[in-house]
Amino acid sequence: MGVVWHRTIHSFLDLTLAHLEADEAINNLMLGIALRLQKEPSYYRHVELVTLSDARGLVLSAVMTIPEKLILYSPLGVDREALGQLSNAILDRNLHIPGVLGPKDLVEAFVDIWKRKTNCLVELDMHMRVYELREVNREVIGAGRLRVADDGDLEFMIQGIGEFLKDASLNSVPDPEKCREHAQRRLADQSVYLWEHEGKPVSMAARSRPTSRGVTINLVYTPKELRGRGYATSCVAALSRQLLDEGYEFCSLFTDLSNPTSNSIYQKIGYRSLGDFDGYFFL
Repeated sequence: MGVVWHRTIHSFLDLTLAHLEADEAINNLMLGIALRLQKEPSYYRHVELVTLSDARGLVLSAVMTIPEKLILYSPLGVDREALGQLSNAILDRNLHIPGVLGPKDLVEAFVDIWKRKTNCLVELDMHMRVYELREVNREVIGAGRLRVADDGDLEFMIQGIGEFLKDASLNSVPDPEKCREHAQRRLADQSVYLWEHEGKPVSMAARSRPTSRGVTINLVYTPKELRGRGYATSCVAALSRQLLDEGYEFCSLFTDLSNPTSNSIYQKIGYRSLGDFDGYFFL
């Protein structure tokens, strides 16, 4: 089985694009990152791209935007031989991986192999579910309006990004400066939208990782004192409707399965489950 570490996103996409686009919504994370690299090669400071192929074609691919987790994908399901070879290739390359993320069964098999090879400790980070929407239930949109965030919303966005990272268990102590930089990048590309009620921003959501037919929604946040009033529902529903009106065939998003409230909200909007993803930390 051939292992290839790709120096360019172009050679990686030559092998993976058709497979990733065959299930575009559920593969939105790896596909979105790859397409972002194709468009802006310097967007991530350091990226590792690797594929494993045999006579059948592509067996396994992985992407890591250092220092984030390794992201896995396989068009063939769980192939333990391929996962073992990937583990060996990572160790031979002396590449530190802080964790792994991907389809539940695939990730569980990789974690088992990695533990055996490294004797590391493993901690489950999050059980997630991938959802797709193709038609919005407009009845859930309440009073207010959706608008693009502007410079006057910077502090609201900084707070929102920090709280989102904590709520999603992505970072328990977010760096305020990094949150500010993130907010400023989002302002520059006009990807954050706010739900405004009675003249004040009360919730936010962002568009991210556009693919050929779809787009992802993330950074969904409502200040704690304003929750339970339907603002996030209105914000996500209105943004989803706008993106579909712009010509996207579908919107996708990830949810934390430990949060039944958010999962219920998205289903009321019209999102339907596609599959589960797991994330693990290696300690």
